[in-house]
Amino acid sequence: MGRLHSSKDGKAKGPIYMTQAMLARWLETVLALGLLALPLRAERPQAEQDNPSQPYVVLVGISNYADKQIKPRPHAEEDAKALFDLFTDKKYLGADAAHSRLLLGDSAKVPGSQPATRANILKALHWVADNAKVGDLVIFGFFGEGGPLGNTGTHRCYFAADSTFAGREKDALAASEIGEVLKDLKSQHFCILLDVDFKGFLTTDKKIAEPSLGTTLYPEFLGGEEKDSEEELAKPGRVLFSLLSSRGLARPLDLKDHGIFADAVLHGLQGAADKDGYEPDGLITVDELREYLTKEGREQIRTHAKNKEESNLFFVALGGRGNHYVLTHNPAVAQKVQAQQEKFAQLVKSDKALKDFAEEGKTLLARMPRLEAQRKLRKEYQALLDGKINLEQFLDHRKALVESTKLPRAEAVEFAEKIMDAIRIITRGYVKKLDPHHMVVWAIKGLYRQVDVTGTTPVLYPNKIPDEIAAKLKDVADMNEEQLITLLADARQAVGKREDLDKHKDIDWTLKRMLHRHTDPYTTYVDKEEKERMKREIGGRFPGVGIQIRKDSATDQLLVVTPIKGSPAYKAGIQAGDLITTVTREVDSEGEPLNPPEVLPTKGMELNEAVEKITGKPGTKVRLTVQREGADKPLEFNLTRGYVDVESVLGFKRKPDDSWDYMIDPQNKIAYVRLTQFARNSYRDMHRVMQDLKESGIKGFILDLRFNPGGLLDVAYDISDLFIDDGVVVSIRERNQPEKELTGHSRGSLLDFPMVCLVNGSSASGSEIVAACLQDHDRAYIIGERSYGKGSVQHILEFDGGEIKLTTATFWRPSKKNLNKSSTSGKEEEDWGVVPNKVIKLTAREHDELFEHLRDTEIIQRKDKPAEVKKFEDKQLDAALKYLRSQIQTARK
Repeated sequence: MGRLHSSKDGKAKGPIYMTQAMLARWLETVLALGLLALPLRAERPQAEQDNPSQPYVVLVGISNYADKQIKPRPHAEEDAKALFDLFTDKKYLGADAAHSRLLLGDSAKVPGSQPATRANILKALHWVADNAKVGDLVIFGFFGEGGPLGNTGTHRCYFAADSTFAGREKDALAASEIGEVLKDLKSQHFCILLDVDFKGFLTTDKKIAEPSLGTTLYPEFLGGEEKDSEEELAKPGRVLFSLLSSRGLARPLDLKDHGIFADAVLHGLQGAADKDGYEPDGLITVDELREYLTKEGREQIRTHAKNKEESNLFFVALGGRGNHYVLTHNPAVAQKVQAQQEKFAQLVKSDKALKDFAEEGKTLLARMPRLEAQRKLRKEYQALLDGKINLEQFLDHRKALVESTKLPRAEAVEFAEKIMDAIRIITRGYVKKLDPHHMVVWAIKGLYRQVDVTGTTPVLYPNKIPDEIAAKLKDVADMNEEQLITLLADARQAVGKREDLDKHKDIDWTLKRMLHRHTDPYTTYVDKEEKERMKREIGGRFPGVGIQIRKDSATDQLLVVTPIKGSPAYKAGIQAGDLITTVTREVDSEGEPLNPPEVLPTKGMELNEAVEKITGKPGTKVRLTVQREGADKPLEFNLTRGYVDVESVLGFKRKPDDSWDYMIDPQNKIAYVRLTQFARNSYRDMHRVMQDLKESGIKGFILDLRFNPGGLLDVAYDISDLFIDDGVVVSIRERNQPEKELTGHSRGSLLDFPMVCLVNGSSASGSEIVAACLQDHDRAYIIGERSYGKGSVQHILEFDGGEIKLTTATFWRPSKKNLNKSSTSGKEEEDWGVVPNKVIKLTAREHDELFEHLRDTEIIQRKDKPAEVKKFEDKQLDAALKYLRSQIQTARK
């Protein structure tokens, strides 16, 4: 792909890149990885993370509802009761009666429990919000049913024992109502266990929309708000464990005694999750439960799933990264840890030489640290306790470990100079003026925020900004550039040499966190790995074998979603539905021989690793062994990697030869093109398709830009120019520069047929340039829903192996009206995005179904066993066809 390169003066040359993250892509990723862990927004003192002073527990379980329109929920009350018993047991957590609440649908069966009425649940939430302090651990669990509020599916509710489906607007717990109560919760150790079927109701009313995830996940608990940035989705210390499906909200999976969610959580919290490090330490943390559910929970789903819907379930931990606090104790190990602590205390008393290390040893022996040097030092303390080494040896070993954590000054200075190089480039080109002194502060705080996210035990390494550096941060405004570099180097050197910041990760994370929340949502640093993924997506061409893959939930192997037309895999005969069981490599991705060859079973292989092993330099070889439904034995495909061209100009269905059929209404000569992105080859392909359609006598045309997140500006310009006579296509406004108008040309324009352009809330950036241009020139009738509202331009600048994605300008409609939603308050009456001439709103469920339908049309089906084609009603497309038919009919008169 053509890219922007940074010259010595930091000026950019080349095309401009625009993009928007899609929830659907997030869902596919989350399915592959088994969880989502969202970054947090603020720092928390380590003492507060490790020493919650008082646990609060509120658990709600409702198995049966008086209203028969609300489905019964087997095991919900057993699940809540079992977890309540765990959290109130002194062996595990020991929440006392004064700080715990159990609310059940049938509370008469369990002494001490309360009825799970709407009023009681709200009262319990208010009690927690009013009383829990910052360092207190708060656990809230809800096991039961839920449903939609309103008619769109974007608003959800939780059914209390006294709720009714018909009266849910008044007697159910609205998600927004829960969020209002919890917004004042002070605790930064808030763990939510959620096992709710939001389709837990019976109705024949077709107007009732099925509930949807929405674009912000569980804000009622996590406290997030719908913002442009994906990193604004959880308040500090909040983590939510739940089940999701690859298609969104999950239906429950019940085992003999418990739901699968509660069963896995119970086993993990009882001790099975105590696995971080080289041995159990007697504590189960948020991190450990997350890892346990990711791996063991996924295996349980594969074991117990009875159908495809159940096999598509997966555990999620929302807000989980950066939360390291303890949830429960592991009694099987706790005694051993306690004995070690007591033995060490006696040793310190008997040997004054250990007095200076008393706190250090106590900290390391109490809890497994996360960094390798710390774990080695912990082993040294254990060896000393066990008599395997004497004090002199211990002190020598400790000294060597301390030395191994020191970062050479030259490396710290190199880090500082790289950060300062990035600051120079950003301040020179950013759309708004930035102060480099402030950016140095953001960088240092970002570096130490990443240390906090890692969960650094304050041994050998700092877990907060050292006092002397914190003091200097107050005086940065008076520093020259040389002094700023020195300060950056001091900050980096103080963090030390550690594996979580090696291999360029210190620079990667510092730049990402320096820019996050201090610039607009689209300005960021892209590391090398993410850069390669972006190159594949926006370039439209990448080296590889040409298959789309995902994890198969039933087997934990790699499932071929579809081969890409014309690719090596397509030509070799790999088909949709093939299960890749083994990847064999005799050479690596660069073509270097591997001796012995790598034979890699795909069971348990993560998608990132799979992509790394299967893709590679064109001309190199890889062998895939696949299991195909109906085949007697495994099939082997010896593939030679090549360049793969990604299709971005799609029709409404595939022809028998797998090419696209663009004539959606042959009788009226109405053509249809769906443009999935503005990739490097999109204009070339679009131009070719339109010339063919022109020759076939096209009478009407539909351009579908729904779910198109954008791409290259010059491609969006060229495609706009294809359909207008002349005049302004788009205006670009850079900082301290005169406005630049990009104008079209009449030569080669396609003007002799009516046109409809389809957009929705996921049409962004380049899509909005095209749609706004066509609307302002009265060239196309816009149908659908208001577009996303991204009116900013990003340059991509190569930087030290990665890339700086820098917002350098805003773009404006030919009418000079604003497109950028973030520059307004986002109200409906304000100018932003593209408002269709004919608005046809979809419910959240219809929106999800449309996305699935469009994605399914892209799959190249098996010829001998094509997938069943589901009947689908596309209201917006139907309206486009109706409009064009009327226009064509009018023209005939």
